[in-house]
Parts: sequence; C-alpha cells; structure tokens
Amino acid sequence: MRAPQIVVLEADGWIARHLGDIATESAWLVRGVRASDTALSLARERRPCVLLVQVELAEDEPAALALIATVRRECPDVPVVAVSDVKLSDTDRVAWTAALFDLGARYVLFPPLTQPVLEDVTSGLMAVAIRRTVGDAPPKPVAPKPAPKRKKPKAADEVIDLADEELHE
Repeated sequence: MRAPQIVVLEADGWIARHLGDIATESAWLVRGVRASDTALSLARERRPCVLLVQVELAEDEPAALALIATVRRECPDVPVVAVSDVKLSDTDRVAWTAALFDLGARYVLFPPLTQPVLEDVTSGLMAVAIRRTVGDAPPKPVAPKPAPKRKKPKAADEVIDLADEELHE
C-alpha cells in the first residue's frame, strides 16, 4: 500500500503545519496545495486520502466549493473536511454548515480551531479511509482457553466456620 495522504487546499499553510506531528507519527504524507485541480488529482490517486479544504466564505471564489462537490461525485471514498477561519454568527454558521454538508463535506470546522481538534477529526477519517482502501485485517486466531482446574475441597477440619468461632468466644 502506498502511504496514506492528507491533502490540504489552503492559502497560508497553517492547517498543514498543525497536522505535521500526527502525520509523522502515523507515516502519512501531508500535501499542502494551493490549486483545486492539484488537490483533485491527488484525491483521485489510489491510496487512502483525507482532503481538507480551507473555505473562504466571505469571497466570491467558488473553487473550494466546486472542489468539495467534485470530490463527492468522483471520489466518494475520500472524506472532505471544510475548514473556515471566519467567525460567524450562529445562524450563518448553521446555514454554511448545511450548505457544505449538501455539497459533500463530512465535517465543517469553524473557529476556534485547535490542533487537537484537527488531529482527532483527520485521524478518525484516515482510519476509515485506510479500512476502505486496504480492507480489515483478518482476525487473529484465538487459542481456546484451557479449562480451569477444579480445586479439591478442603477437609472439614480446614474449614473455618465463623459461626462456630462466635460460640467459642
């Protein structure tokens, strides 16, 4: 199996830097890209992959949104995480989350965003992507446990009867 990869479409490299530690520990590649066509070509490769897309909600740049929809249609086994660095009101956040889910995102993350959250979401999705690509490992055969040895009953003089002790005191 080729190394699993995390493809990150973003402008500043912040997300890719924060995923570097877990990627190194798990022997995954982190591919930071700035063009949606590059991200799509990497997602199409036959290897476990998680795609994180930085979504600029305030701009009229639909490339990130189009990428999410295209990956859902062409690469349904590649989970997509939409990441925004824009703080929104609760109603706007709900509306954008619903729209991004409809396009094909599996998770939508808004500020405050921390490294542990990014790592947990990405590692969970990567574990599923690896199982889908490679399949589950066959279960290891389990040796039957030996029957427990029966203890021989103790002789009557070895039995301590607390009720008898109370009578003798």
